[in-house]
Amino acid sequence: MARFEDSFWGTDFCSTQGFETLLARMKEGSSMCKELEDFLKHRAKAEEDYSKALQKIVRSAGDGGEIGILRNAWDTVRKETEHLANVHMTMSQSLTKEAEDVRGFRKLQEQSRKETEEDNMKYTRLKRDLYKKTLQSKKSYEQKCKEADAAENAYSTSRVTAQQKEIDKLKKKASGARQQAEQADTAYKSCVEGLEQSRVSWEKCHAHSCQVFQKMEEERIMFLRDKLWVHSNLGSMTCVQNDEHFEDMRKALEHCDQHKDINLFVNTKKTGTQRPAPVVYESYYPDGSKSSKRFAASPLHRDRPSTMSSRPPEPLPQTGFPAMAAPNLPTKEKQRSISHNRYGDGGTYATVQETRRYSSPASPSFGEGDTVKVAFDYDSQGQQELTLRKGRHIRVLRRENDLWWQGEMDGKIGVFPSTYVEPISLI
Repeated sequence: MARFEDSFWGTDFCSTQGFETLLARMKEGSSMCKELEDFLKHRAKAEEDYSKALQKIVRSAGDGGEIGILRNAWDTVRKETEHLANVHMTMSQSLTKEAEDVRGFRKLQEQSRKETEEDNMKYTRLKRDLYKKTLQSKKSYEQKCKEADAAENAYSTSRVTAQQKEIDKLKKKASGARQQAEQADTAYKSCVEGLEQSRVSWEKCHAHSCQVFQKMEEERIMFLRDKLWVHSNLGSMTCVQNDEHFEDMRKALEHCDQHKDINLFVNTKKTGTQRPAPVVYESYYPDGSKSSKRFAASPLHRDRPSTMSSRPPEPLPQTGFPAMAAPNLPTKEKQRSISHNRYGDGGTYATVQETRRYSSPASPSFGEGDTVKVAFDYDSQGQQELTLRKGRHIRVLRRENDLWWQGEMDGKIGVFPSTYVEPISLI
């Protein structure tokens, strides 16, 4: 593995490019930690909001007046939805804790980075200052040497032509210049020695900084990798728990049975089985002697009790057929119950077993040739009904129930009220 200690140097004596490059990388790492911290916080907030939304939905969902097995399945769906909310709230809390861990790690790294930066910059500044001082000392040393050489040359030349007084003066000057040159030389050597010591100290400090930064970078990479791994595991675990709760919903829905729920509703809410008797004419006079017109009930009604003098019959249960006065029988397609949900694309779960089918109990029917006669006029209330005129014949095709039959008249098939006709045999 490559090492920072071997890779971030430079030939320029005062260059800090290597350290600045490492320092920039450390700051980028800290920025990445901050990004992950914010990501986890926002992710936790999203999970918390979703959990609260699910809880609100559960609280606002009523029972809808449902009964039976479907009511139990609905209660299970609401209960498991509440469990889903708890699962997401738990994930939110876990993500919040992970974000706090990332924040603590980031603070520690920033502190270590600042301490290392301060130490390195201290030795770097000392080395730079000594380097500048050494250059100045060298310049002064070279200048003094030039002056000493010039003074000595002037002294040597004057010994031939100049007077003794002038020679002594030049000699003294040459001696002083040489002495200053020697002092400059000593100062220059001292600066070089001090600079070398500073360079060695800086080099050790820079090598140590490289080691610290590399260790910090390795720790940061592994730490962030572990936190991202934990985030993935939390999401995966949440999905598994969600699927378990949805599976509990599916198990509850598998027990749904429309026949049992309908039987339960009928057994607990039925209003009666006896239907109201027809209203017949009752003469005020017992023998009917003063009645100008005698009312003769149809043979179909002779055996039915009157409702004028008897107590009201039990209420008629709610049925799928309208009242006789204004029939409006729904279409055959609308009377059908949907037997099951189809399997959708993508392998989604069916809500009930595919083998379940709903079929209405077979109703008794009349074969061809069974004909009845219209006893009373009746105007149809819709396209599905037949208009009846007294004396006409209808071929019965099917008896929907005791109140409504299906028949054919003049090539038209429709439904008609059974109490408006009478058998041919009674004519």
